[in-house]
Amino acid sequence: MKILSINISLPKKITFNKKILNTSIFKIPVNKKVNIKKTGIEGDKQADLKSHGGVNKIVYAYSYKHYKYWGELLKKDFSKDYGLIGENLTIDDFDEKEFFIGDEFQISNVILKITQPRIPCYKLGIKMNEKDFVNFFINYGHLGMYMKVIKSGFIEKGDNIKLIRRNKDTMTIYEISKLIFDKNDNVEKMKKALQIDCLSEEIKTRFNTRLVKLGHYETL
Repeated sequence: MKILSINISLPKKITFNKKILNTSIFKIPVNKKVNIKKTGIEGDKQADLKSHGGVNKIVYAYSYKHYKYWGELLKKDFSKDYGLIGENLTIDDFDEKEFFIGDEFQISNVILKITQPRIPCYKLGIKMNEKDFVNFFINYGHLGMYMKVIKSGFIEKGDNIKLIRRNKDTMTIYEISKLIFDKNDNVEKMKKALQIDCLSEEIKTRFNTRLVKLGHYETL
């Protein structure tokens, strides 16, 4: 795997439905080395720190191979629109079904660890100019991956991405994505997910809340 594009942005104001919104979803590709720190990406800041901030969500990566799916669905050519869904790293080819929560990657001298899939908000629909896009995105199930920074450093477009630690005892990004939005409340899978040390607290809280509503207080 390799990085096709590094995309960053600072918060900016947009008008939507006659309201002023602050967002950082409109990422812009950069052709330079970028400093990846444990506290954030240089030149990239989130507008909504409650939904998008925190050490477990420093880097958001998405696979370029999914661009074709969205192009066919929306009948548009996204082949050159790096940062399409607001990702920091556009990766040439990875599949959420093949990588696990806790897997670690090395890019140059930077080490990143997968912590959770993306939870899309309505601003993704604004970015894609499609009111139903969030539902399309969730149903597709390939939501990309958030990662925390284990080791800081500089990366650039074209860098290779090496898997240096495999954590098969957990669950795949795709499995967690589907479980988050599964309306059938798979109790055993949610309990299994709660045992994953490196799964973000945000996702664990979601599962805990659902389990409590179902009467499974032993998970607390």
